[in-house]
Amino acid sequence: MMAESPEKNVELTESSQKMFAVAYKLAKEVKDNFQDLLKEWKELQETVQMDSNEQKFQSSDMSTSSCQNTDSVCVSLKQLERLKSETRILKENLPKVLNREYITAYGKLNTAEKEMQTLRTEIENKSSEIEHWKSRHQNSMLQVEKEKEEKFTIQCEVSELMKQLSEQSEYCASLGAAVCTLLWRVSRNEDSIKSFLVGSKVDDFFVMVHHTLESYIATYQDEMPEEQTDEAQFVLALCGIITNIAASAYGREFLMTNNNGQTLLGTMTTVLSQTPVTHSARLRNLILMCLYNISINQKGLKFIMTIEGIIPLLAWLLTEERETDNQIHTMKLMQSLTIASDNLKLIHQINEELPIEVLEKLCSCKHPELRETALELMMDIKAVQAEP
Repeated sequence: MMAESPEKNVELTESSQKMFAVAYKLAKEVKDNFQDLLKEWKELQETVQMDSNEQKFQSSDMSTSSCQNTDSVCVSLKQLERLKSETRILKENLPKVLNREYITAYGKLNTAEKEMQTLRTEIENKSSEIEHWKSRHQNSMLQVEKEKEEKFTIQCEVSELMKQLSEQSEYCASLGAAVCTLLWRVSRNEDSIKSFLVGSKVDDFFVMVHHTLESYIATYQDEMPEEQTDEAQFVLALCGIITNIAASAYGREFLMTNNNGQTLLGTMTTVLSQTPVTHSARLRNLILMCLYNISINQKGLKFIMTIEGIIPLLAWLLTEERETDNQIHTMKLMQSLTIASDNLKLIHQINEELPIEVLEKLCSCKHPELRETALELMMDIKAVQAEP
């Protein structure tokens, strides 16, 4: 809520200003006329007094005009003429002073004085209000300065905390990359997988990997970091551990019978679809290897077939992927899907999503393993189509 300017509230109205100007002019004129009249009256009194004194000194010489009545005053003819002249002047000037305009102005003068008194009261009230708002303004300015200081202090604290958080994040990423890389190497030994999957912390590990992958993709979806960074090494080590777990029969069965394991595999498939083909080739390679390992298990194969959009995803990877190893793992995974029973619907979907020209081009490429894998996939597809 904004306070109105006190100057606007104390402005006189136009009619009040005009009335006050007229009343002031008439009052000045009345005052001047009254001063003139008072001056003339004093002169008349002095003249009468002088004549009275002169009469007393000359009373003995005036034998012709004695006064018998004590209520009468004897005045000389000269003085009488002078008195008549002054009386005539007063009669001529009095209507000029006591005219209709004077009477009207005198009545307006009282109204103007009342209005002036009202305006003085309003001005005093507005002055008090101005002082009140000035006081509030000063208090507000002091409060603003105090809040600025507090804000600056908080910003410094936030900056320091952000610096500490960045340092902690870098430390955690470095620690995670180092530890998980060591654990990745250990997981290459199939005997260590059983020991790894024993205990109550396995589920926590699966959940941690799941959230780490989601956070990694959400953070770096537009621009993936270089594989040499600690964050990338940490994520690659986690995926490598899961891939090695899926490489053992015990690990595959464990992942397929564990809810958190199935959730993690679904997340890895999502990551596969969201990483750009120009970056993170090694991450896609690990995920494709993991899914291929899972497809060796019957439960794993059925699980992969239930993943929505898996065939369009693999067809897109085979078409757009630039890394030969990733193309080979993609075709191997598609081979695993084609040899499953009751797969006619899947074969039709592969024919719809994967152009035959792409397979023919891969069959004639110079890379021997890629060419051989492409030929095997095409033969498997044609063999399934040829079945009655």
